[in-house]
Amino acid sequence: MNYSDGIEMMQNGIEGFHGKFKKMYGQIALRLDDEVYLATGMTKAIADIRTEDIAEYDINTGYLGEILRACHKINAVIFGCTQDAVDVSEKYEAVPVALEDIAQISGAFVHVIDEATPDKVIRALSESSVCYVKGSGIIAGGSNMRKAVAAILIAQKSAEAIVHGELIGGAKPFNESEALRLRSEFESKYVETNQNESVDYIGYDEATFGIRKAILEYGQNLVRNDLVYGAWGNISVRTDDGKMLITPSSIDYFEMGIEDIVEVDIASLDAEGQRIPSGDMKMHAEMYRNLPGCNAIVHTHSNALSVFAACEAGFAINDPNLSKLIGDIKVVPFGDTSSQEFNEDLISTMSDTHAAILAHHGAVFYGPSLELVFSIAEAVEHMARNLLGYDRKEETDEDETIG
Repeated sequence: MNYSDGIEMMQNGIEGFHGKFKKMYGQIALRLDDEVYLATGMTKAIADIRTEDIAEYDINTGYLGEILRACHKINAVIFGCTQDAVDVSEKYEAVPVALEDIAQISGAFVHVIDEATPDKVIRALSESSVCYVKGSGIIAGGSNMRKAVAAILIAQKSAEAIVHGELIGGAKPFNESEALRLRSEFESKYVETNQNESVDYIGYDEATFGIRKAILEYGQNLVRNDLVYGAWGNISVRTDDGKMLITPSSIDYFEMGIEDIVEVDIASLDAEGQRIPSGDMKMHAEMYRNLPGCNAIVHTHSNALSVFAACEAGFAINDPNLSKLIGDIKVVPFGDTSSQEFNEDLISTMSDTHAAILAHHGAVFYGPSLELVFSIAEAVEHMARNLLGYDRKEETDEDETIG
Protein backbone atom coordinates (compact mmCIF):
# COMPACT_ATOMS: atom_id res chain seq x y z
CA MET A 1 0.00 0.00 0.00
CA ASN A 2 1.41 3.43 -0.88
CA TYR A 3 1.35 6.52 1.31
CA SER A 4 -1.56 8.21 -0.50
CA ASP A 5 -3.76 5.11 -0.29
CA GLY A 6 -2.91 4.77 3.39
CA ILE A 7 -3.86 8.37 4.14
CA GLU A 8 -7.16 7.89 2.31
CA MET A 9 -7.91 4.74 4.33
CA MET A 10 -7.05 6.55 7.56
CA GLN A 11 -9.37 9.40 6.63
CA ASN A 12 -12.15 6.96 5.77
CA GLY A 13 -11.68 5.30 9.16
CA ILE A 14 -11.79 8.62 10.98
CA GLU A 15 -15.06 9.44 9.24
CA GLY A 16 -16.62 6.49 11.07
CA PHE A 17 -16.28 8.35 14.39
CA HIS A 18 -19.04 10.89 14.13
CA GLY A 19 -19.03 12.01 17.75
CA LYS A 20 -22.66 13.13 17.60
CA PHE A 21 -23.60 11.51 20.89
CA LYS A 22 -20.50 9.77 22.25
CA LYS A 23 -17.20 11.48 21.57
CA MET A 24 -14.30 9.02 21.49
CA TYR A 25 -10.71 10.13 22.09
CA GLY A 26 -7.76 8.10 20.90
CA GLN A 27 -5.23 7.14 18.27
CA ILE A 28 -5.26 5.18 15.01
CA ALA A 29 -2.50 3.25 13.26
CA LEU A 30 -2.38 1.59 9.83
CA ARG A 31 0.30 -0.70 8.38
CA LEU A 32 1.51 0.42 4.95
CA ASP A 33 3.92 -2.49 4.48
CA ASP A 34 6.41 -4.56 6.46
CA GLU A 35 8.58 -1.53 7.09
CA VAL A 36 6.31 1.47 7.58
CA TYR A 37 3.06 2.39 9.33
CA LEU A 38 0.95 5.52 9.64
CA ALA A 39 -0.29 6.73 13.02
CA THR A 40 -2.01 9.73 14.51
CA GLY A 41 -0.15 11.72 17.12
CA MET A 42 -1.25 12.67 20.63
CA THR A 43 -4.61 11.42 21.86
CA LYS A 44 -7.46 13.68 20.72
CA ALA A 45 -11.09 13.37 19.66
CA ILE A 46 -10.88 10.86 16.81
CA ALA A 47 -13.59 12.63 14.83
CA ASP A 48 -11.41 15.78 14.91
CA ILE A 49 -8.22 14.15 13.60
CA ARG A 50 -7.00 15.73 10.37
CA THR A 51 -4.45 14.66 7.75
CA GLU A 52 -1.79 16.86 9.32
CA ASP A 53 -2.15 14.80 12.52
CA ILE A 54 -1.03 11.63 10.69
CA ALA A 55 2.67 10.78 10.41
CA GLU A 56 4.75 7.96 8.95
CA TYR A 57 6.82 5.75 11.27
CA ASP A 58 9.37 2.97 10.94
CA ILE A 59 7.63 -0.24 11.98
CA ASN A 60 10.56 -1.05 14.27
CA THR A 61 9.72 1.98 16.44
CA GLY A 62 6.97 2.69 18.95
CA TYR A 63 4.52 0.46 20.78
CA LEU A 64 2.11 0.53 17.80
CA GLY A 65 4.91 -0.72 15.57
CA GLU A 66 5.61 -3.53 18.02
CA ILE A 67 1.95 -4.58 17.94
CA LEU A 68 1.83 -4.54 14.13
CA ARG A 69 5.09 -6.49 13.87
CA ALA A 70 3.79 -9.22 16.18
CA CYS A 71 0.22 -9.44 14.84
CA HIS A 72 0.65 -10.27 11.16
CA LYS A 73 -3.09 -10.57 10.48
CA ILE A 74 -3.74 -7.11 11.92
CA ASN A 75 -3.15 -4.12 9.68
CA ALA A 76 -5.08 -1.48 11.63
CA VAL A 77 -5.05 -0.73 15.36
CA ILE A 78 -7.27 1.77 17.18
CA PHE A 79 -7.21 2.95 20.78
CA GLY A 80 -10.37 4.73 21.89
CA CYS A 81 -11.55 6.20 25.17
CA THR A 82 -15.09 7.08 26.26
CA GLN A 83 -16.52 7.39 29.73
CA ASP A 84 -18.69 4.30 29.19
CA ALA A 85 -15.66 2.21 28.22
CA VAL A 86 -13.73 3.45 31.25
CA ASP A 87 -16.67 2.68 33.54
CA VAL A 88 -17.08 -0.94 32.43
CA SER A 89 -13.32 -1.57 32.31
CA GLU A 90 -13.06 -0.52 35.94
CA LYS A 91 -16.10 -2.54 37.01
CA TYR A 92 -15.19 -5.91 35.45
CA GLU A 93 -12.17 -8.14 35.06
CA ALA A 94 -13.87 -9.50 31.94
CA VAL A 95 -16.86 -7.61 30.53
CA PRO A 96 -19.93 -9.84 29.95
CA VAL A 97 -21.68 -9.46 26.60
CA ALA A 98 -25.40 -9.08 26.05
CA LEU A 99 -25.51 -8.31 22.31
CA GLU A 100 -25.11 -10.70 19.42
CA ASP A 101 -22.61 -8.63 17.42
CA ILE A 102 -20.08 -8.33 20.26
CA ALA A 103 -20.57 -12.02 21.11
CA GLN A 104 -19.79 -12.87 17.49
CA ILE A 105 -16.37 -11.21 17.69
CA SER A 106 -15.50 -11.90 21.35
CA GLY A 107 -17.53 -14.78 22.76
CA ALA A 108 -19.01 -14.56 26.26
CA PHE A 109 -16.68 -11.82 27.56
CA VAL A 110 -14.51 -8.99 26.33
CA HIS A 111 -11.14 -9.30 28.01
CA VAL A 112 -9.84 -6.48 30.23
CA ILE A 113 -6.08 -5.94 30.39
CA ASP A 114 -4.64 -3.96 33.30
CA GLU A 115 -2.37 -1.83 31.11
CA ALA A 116 -1.80 -1.27 27.41
CA THR A 117 1.71 -2.65 27.16
CA PRO A 118 2.49 -4.17 23.74
CA ASP A 119 2.83 -7.72 25.10
CA LYS A 120 -0.59 -7.59 26.80
CA VAL A 121 -2.28 -6.00 23.80
CA ILE A 122 -0.73 -8.55 21.46
CA ARG A 123 -1.93 -11.42 23.65
CA ALA A 124 -5.46 -9.97 23.89
CA LEU A 125 -5.77 -9.27 20.15
CA SER A 126 -4.59 -12.78 19.33
CA GLU A 127 -7.78 -14.05 21.00
CA SER A 128 -10.26 -11.39 19.87
CA SER A 129 -10.37 -8.27 17.75
CA VAL A 130 -11.10 -6.08 20.81
CA CYS A 131 -10.20 -5.70 24.47
CA TYR A 132 -10.74 -3.12 27.19
CA VAL A 133 -7.89 -1.46 29.06
CA LYS A 134 -8.65 -0.94 32.74
CA GLY A 135 -9.45 2.68 33.42
CA SER A 136 -8.46 3.75 29.90
CA GLY A 137 -10.75 2.54 27.11
CA ILE A 138 -10.77 0.05 24.23
CA ILE A 139 -8.19 -1.33 21.80
CA ALA A 140 -9.30 -2.91 18.53
CA GLY A 141 -7.47 -4.48 15.61
CA GLY A 142 -8.54 -5.52 12.15
CA SER A 143 -7.23 -6.81 8.85
CA ASN A 144 -8.29 -3.47 7.42
CA MET A 145 -9.30 -0.08 8.78
CA ARG A 146 -13.05 -0.51 8.38
CA LYS A 147 -13.02 -3.77 10.35
CA ALA A 148 -11.04 -2.17 13.17
CA VAL A 149 -13.46 0.78 13.27
CA ALA A 150 -16.46 -1.55 13.36
CA ALA A 151 -14.90 -3.63 16.16
CA ILE A 152 -14.15 -0.69 18.44
CA LEU A 153 -17.56 0.92 17.87
CA ILE A 154 -19.33 -2.38 18.59
CA ALA A 155 -17.30 -2.73 21.81
CA GLN A 156 -18.27 0.84 22.71
CA LYS A 157 -21.92 0.00 22.03
CA SER A 158 -21.60 -3.00 24.33
CA ALA A 159 -20.28 -0.72 27.08
CA GLU A 160 -23.23 1.62 26.55
CA ALA A 161 -25.62 -1.31 26.92
CA ILE A 162 -24.20 -1.98 30.39
CA VAL A 163 -24.01 1.65 31.55
CA HIS A 164 -27.31 2.97 30.16
CA GLY A 165 -29.06 -0.35 30.67
CA GLU A 166 -29.01 0.28 34.41
CA LEU A 167 -31.88 2.73 33.81
CA ILE A 168 -34.18 0.03 32.38
CA GLY A 169 -33.51 -3.06 34.45
CA GLY A 170 -29.95 -3.88 33.42
CA ALA A 171 -28.37 -5.71 30.50
CA LYS A 172 -28.94 -9.47 30.55
CA PRO A 173 -25.72 -11.20 29.41
CA PHE A 174 -25.68 -14.35 27.31
CA ASN A 175 -24.75 -17.54 29.08
CA GLU A 176 -21.28 -18.67 28.09
CA SER A 177 -22.34 -21.58 25.90
CA GLU A 178 -24.74 -19.43 23.86
CA ALA A 179 -22.14 -16.71 23.36
CA LEU A 180 -19.52 -19.23 22.28
CA ARG A 181 -22.01 -20.75 19.84
CA LEU A 182 -22.64 -17.33 18.31
CA ARG A 183 -18.92 -16.72 17.89
CA SER A 184 -18.29 -20.15 16.39
CA GLU A 185 -21.20 -19.77 13.97
CA PHE A 186 -20.05 -16.29 12.96
CA GLU A 187 -16.51 -17.46 12.25
CA SER A 188 -17.63 -20.53 10.32
CA LYS A 189 -20.55 -19.05 8.35
CA TYR A 190 -19.99 -15.33 7.95
CA VAL A 191 -16.35 -14.20 8.26
CA GLU A 192 -15.32 -15.57 4.85
CA THR A 193 -18.73 -15.25 3.17
CA ASN A 194 -18.71 -13.13 0.00
CA GLN A 195 -15.06 -12.19 0.54
CA ASN A 196 -13.97 -13.27 -2.95
CA GLU A 197 -13.07 -10.71 -5.58
CA SER A 198 -15.70 -8.29 -6.85
CA VAL A 199 -18.34 -9.77 -9.12
CA ASP A 200 -19.28 -8.85 -12.67
CA TYR A 201 -21.50 -5.89 -13.41
CA ILE A 202 -24.80 -6.93 -14.98
CA GLY A 203 -27.20 -4.65 -16.81
CA TYR A 204 -30.57 -4.13 -15.13
CA ASP A 205 -33.79 -2.60 -16.33
CA GLU A 206 -34.45 0.96 -15.18
CA ALA A 207 -36.80 0.03 -12.30
CA THR A 208 -34.54 -2.68 -10.88
CA PHE A 209 -31.45 -0.50 -11.24
CA GLY A 210 -33.22 2.28 -9.29
CA ILE A 211 -34.15 -0.05 -6.43
CA ARG A 212 -30.63 -1.46 -6.20
CA LYS A 213 -29.14 2.03 -6.23
CA ALA A 214 -31.53 3.15 -3.46
CA ILE A 215 -30.66 0.11 -1.31
CA LEU A 216 -26.97 0.88 -1.70
CA GLU A 217 -27.40 4.57 -0.83
CA TYR A 218 -29.57 3.87 2.22
CA GLY A 219 -27.13 1.18 3.35
CA GLN A 220 -24.33 3.73 3.37
CA ASN A 221 -26.61 6.15 5.21
CA LEU A 222 -27.19 3.51 7.88
CA VAL A 223 -23.47 3.71 8.62
CA ARG A 224 -23.28 7.51 8.34
CA ASN A 225 -26.13 7.83 10.82
CA ASP A 226 -24.70 5.31 13.31
CA LEU A 227 -27.52 2.85 12.74
CA VAL A 228 -25.10 -0.01 11.91
CA TYR A 229 -21.36 -0.66 12.02
CA GLY A 230 -19.30 -2.63 9.54
CA ALA A 231 -21.34 -5.17 7.61
CA TRP A 232 -23.96 -5.75 10.32
CA GLY A 233 -27.65 -5.01 9.65
CA ASN A 234 -29.45 -5.32 6.32
CA ILE A 235 -31.99 -3.81 3.92
CA SER A 236 -34.51 -5.26 1.49
CA VAL A 237 -37.20 -4.01 -0.88
CA ARG A 238 -40.11 -5.97 -2.35
CA THR A 239 -40.38 -5.96 -6.15
CA ASP A 240 -43.50 -6.38 -8.27
CA ASP A 241 -42.93 -10.01 -9.19
CA GLY A 242 -43.12 -11.71 -5.79
CA LYS A 243 -39.43 -11.21 -5.11
CA MET A 244 -37.26 -9.04 -2.91
CA LEU A 245 -33.88 -7.42 -3.38
CA ILE A 246 -31.74 -7.81 -0.25
CA THR A 247 -28.24 -6.82 0.77
CA PRO A 248 -25.59 -9.58 0.72
CA SER A 249 -24.02 -11.17 3.76
CA SER A 250 -20.78 -9.78 5.23
CA ILE A 251 -20.01 -7.03 2.71
CA ASP A 252 -19.23 -3.53 3.95
CA TYR A 253 -21.80 -1.01 2.69
CA PHE A 254 -19.08 1.22 1.24
CA GLU A 255 -17.53 -1.69 -0.67
CA MET A 256 -20.87 -2.97 -1.95
CA GLY A 257 -21.98 -2.48 -5.56
CA ILE A 258 -25.47 -2.73 -7.03
CA GLU A 259 -24.47 -6.08 -8.58
CA ASP A 260 -23.80 -7.47 -5.06
CA ILE A 261 -27.46 -7.10 -4.05
CA VAL A 262 -29.31 -10.41 -4.28
CA GLU A 263 -32.74 -11.17 -5.74
CA VAL A 264 -34.70 -13.67 -3.65
CA ASP A 265 -38.07 -15.30 -4.31
CA ILE A 266 -40.23 -14.47 -1.28
CA ALA A 267 -42.18 -17.73 -1.42
CA SER A 268 -39.44 -20.26 -2.19
CA LEU A 269 -36.36 -18.35 -0.90
CA ASP A 270 -34.55 -19.25 -4.12
CA ALA A 271 -31.77 -16.69 -4.59
CA GLU A 272 -30.51 -15.35 -7.90
CA GLY A 273 -27.28 -13.39 -8.08
CA GLN A 274 -23.56 -13.59 -7.61
CA ARG A 275 -23.53 -13.24 -3.83
CA ILE A 276 -24.94 -15.07 -0.82
CA PRO A 277 -27.87 -13.07 0.61
CA SER A 278 -28.09 -11.79 4.18
CA GLY A 279 -28.36 -14.44 6.86
CA ASP A 280 -31.59 -12.70 7.93
CA MET A 281 -33.19 -13.42 4.55
CA LYS A 282 -35.90 -15.67 6.00
CA MET A 283 -36.93 -13.00 8.53
CA HIS A 284 -37.41 -10.53 5.68
CA ALA A 285 -39.43 -13.05 3.64
CA GLU A 286 -41.72 -13.84 6.58
CA MET A 287 -42.39 -10.14 7.08
CA TYR A 288 -43.31 -9.67 3.41
CA ARG A 289 -45.59 -12.68 3.52
CA ASN A 290 -47.43 -11.76 6.71
CA LEU A 291 -47.37 -8.00 7.37
CA PRO A 292 -49.77 -5.92 5.25
CA GLY A 293 -48.18 -2.88 3.63
CA CYS A 294 -44.68 -4.28 4.03
CA ASN A 295 -42.72 -3.23 0.94
CA ALA A 296 -39.37 -2.34 2.52
CA ILE A 297 -37.42 -3.53 5.59
CA VAL A 298 -34.47 -2.06 7.48
CA HIS A 299 -32.66 -4.02 10.21
CA THR A 300 -30.33 -1.96 12.43
CA HIS A 301 -27.79 -2.43 15.24
CA SER A 302 -27.93 1.14 16.54
CA ASN A 303 -26.57 2.18 19.93
CA ALA A 304 -29.57 3.27 21.99
CA LEU A 305 -31.92 0.61 20.64
CA SER A 306 -29.20 -1.94 21.35
CA VAL A 307 -29.37 -0.90 25.01
CA PHE A 308 -33.05 -1.83 24.99
CA ALA A 309 -32.22 -5.04 23.11
CA ALA A 310 -29.60 -6.00 25.71
CA CYS A 311 -32.13 -5.40 28.48
CA GLU A 312 -35.00 -7.15 26.63
CA ALA A 313 -37.04 -3.95 27.04
CA GLY A 314 -39.38 -2.00 24.78
CA PHE A 315 -41.04 1.38 25.19
CA ALA A 316 -44.22 3.27 24.35
CA ILE A 317 -44.34 6.19 21.92
CA ASN A 318 -46.10 9.10 23.58
CA ASP A 319 -46.35 11.37 20.55
CA PRO A 320 -49.88 10.68 19.14
CA ASN A 321 -48.92 11.23 15.49
CA LEU A 322 -45.84 9.02 15.67
CA SER A 323 -47.71 6.43 17.70
CA LYS A 324 -50.34 6.24 14.97
CA LEU A 325 -47.67 5.92 12.27
CA ILE A 326 -45.37 3.47 14.05
CA GLY A 327 -47.01 1.87 17.09
CA ASP A 328 -45.33 1.07 20.40
CA ILE A 329 -41.88 -0.53 20.35
CA LYS A 330 -42.22 -4.13 21.55
CA VAL A 331 -39.65 -6.89 22.03
CA VAL A 332 -39.21 -10.05 19.97
CA PRO A 333 -37.59 -12.80 22.11
CA PHE A 334 -34.05 -13.75 21.12
CA GLY A 335 -33.66 -16.50 18.58
CA ASP A 336 -32.22 -17.59 15.26
CA THR A 337 -33.79 -15.33 12.62
CA SER A 338 -34.13 -18.30 10.27
CA SER A 339 -36.07 -20.42 12.76
CA GLN A 340 -39.83 -20.93 12.63
CA GLU A 341 -40.22 -20.13 16.35
CA PHE A 342 -38.44 -16.79 16.02
CA ASN A 343 -40.42 -15.74 12.97
CA GLU A 344 -43.74 -16.68 14.59
CA ASP A 345 -42.78 -14.49 17.55
CA LEU A 346 -41.70 -11.72 15.18
CA ILE A 347 -44.94 -11.63 13.20
CA SER A 348 -47.04 -11.79 16.37
CA THR A 349 -45.08 -8.93 17.94
CA MET A 350 -45.22 -6.74 14.83
CA SER A 351 -48.91 -7.26 14.08
CA ASP A 352 -49.69 -3.74 15.33
CA THR A 353 -46.37 -1.90 15.03
CA HIS A 354 -43.89 -0.97 12.31
CA ALA A 355 -40.87 -1.25 14.61
CA ALA A 356 -39.61 -3.84 17.06
CA ILE A 357 -36.65 -4.56 19.30
CA LEU A 358 -34.95 -7.88 18.57
CA ALA A 359 -33.75 -9.03 21.98
CA HIS A 360 -29.91 -9.17 22.25
CA HIS A 361 -29.69 -8.36 18.55
CA GLY A 362 -30.92 -4.97 17.32
CA ALA A 363 -34.13 -3.60 15.80
CA VAL A 364 -36.23 -4.08 12.67
CA PHE A 365 -38.58 -1.70 10.83
CA TYR A 366 -40.96 -2.03 7.89
CA GLY A 367 -43.30 0.12 5.81
CA PRO A 368 -44.54 0.99 2.33
CA SER A 369 -41.29 2.57 1.08
CA LEU A 370 -37.60 2.48 1.87
CA GLU A 371 -37.54 6.24 2.41
CA LEU A 372 -40.26 6.07 5.07
CA VAL A 373 -38.78 3.01 6.78
CA PHE A 374 -35.38 4.66 7.05
CA SER A 375 -37.01 7.74 8.57
CA ILE A 376 -38.83 5.53 11.10
CA ALA A 377 -35.55 3.83 12.05
CA GLU A 378 -33.90 7.21 12.61
CA ALA A 379 -36.85 8.56 14.61
CA VAL A 380 -37.11 5.50 16.88
CA GLU A 381 -33.36 5.52 17.58
CA HIS A 382 -33.60 9.22 18.47
CA MET A 383 -36.49 8.50 20.86
CA ALA A 384 -34.46 5.74 22.51
CA ARG A 385 -31.49 8.10 22.97
CA ASN A 386 -33.76 10.66 24.62
CA LEU A 387 -35.32 8.06 26.93
CA LEU A 388 -31.88 6.87 28.01
CA GLY A 389 -30.59 10.40 28.56
CA TYR A 390 -27.65 10.13 26.17
CA ASP A 391 -27.23 13.89 25.88
CA ARG A 392 -27.56 14.48 29.61
CA LYS A 393 -25.12 11.66 30.39
CA GLU A 394 -22.54 13.00 27.94
CA GLU A 395 -22.83 16.53 29.33
CA THR A 396 -22.34 15.22 32.87
CA ASP A 397 -19.30 13.16 31.87
CA GLU A 398 -17.67 16.13 30.12
CA ASP A 399 -18.29 18.36 33.14
CA GLU A 400 -16.72 15.77 35.45
CA THR A 401 -13.72 15.36 33.14
CA ILE A 402 -13.12 19.09 32.90
CA GLY A 403 -13.52 19.51 36.65
